[in-house]
Amino acid sequence: MKNRIEAALGNEWLEHCENITYPHIHVIDPTRRTYNKQGLTIYSTPPQSIATLLIENPGLDITATFFKPQCFRNEHGYEPENCEGVFYLTHSTNETWILFLEIKDCEYGNISNYFKKAKDQIKRTVQIFRDKRIITENRRVYANISFPRVCKKDYFHHLITNPEKKKFIDDFNISIKGTNRLVIKSYKTIS
Repeated sequence: MKNRIEAALGNEWLEHCENITYPHIHVIDPTRRTYNKQGLTIYSTPPQSIATLLIENPGLDITATFFKPQCFRNEHGYEPENCEGVFYLTHSTNETWILFLEIKDCEYGNISNYFKKAKDQIKRTVQIFRDKRIITENRRVYANISFPRVCKKDYFHHLITNPEKKKFIDDFNISIKGTNRLVIKSYKTIS
């Protein structure tokens, strides 16, 4: 997967984190706090004073690719808004999962404003991956939108309803979630 991403997008605007085998993968987005100087970052333990997206890993070898600004800029200089990164097995195949991530570090009151934008960013990035033949048109992928500073568990159910989840699968072949905790079940599934 990493090679296909690099072949399609080049390597200048990508950041790879390889051989992630931590049982608890903590992902943070310090972009707002660092005034755009630092993007997504991965830790094996929760960092101090910043909430994380937690990904529970059963010991699989994972690679993450994060998209730097201008990664998807076209020949006319236009850059569509995209999600922040993608996780996949280091030795991925057409049978293994792919997870697109968008993390929003915002206050609870701003969630509804950012959630629609985040869903559009996910759809757009997955379509770019399909258009550039990084993944096939019919491949189902996972996507997650996380608001780590919001600890309330049920808020996502108001933002992604079951009919909308079904529509994402039917229309875009994306199994979308909104949570601050994901569990990798196997090399094929995430919940």
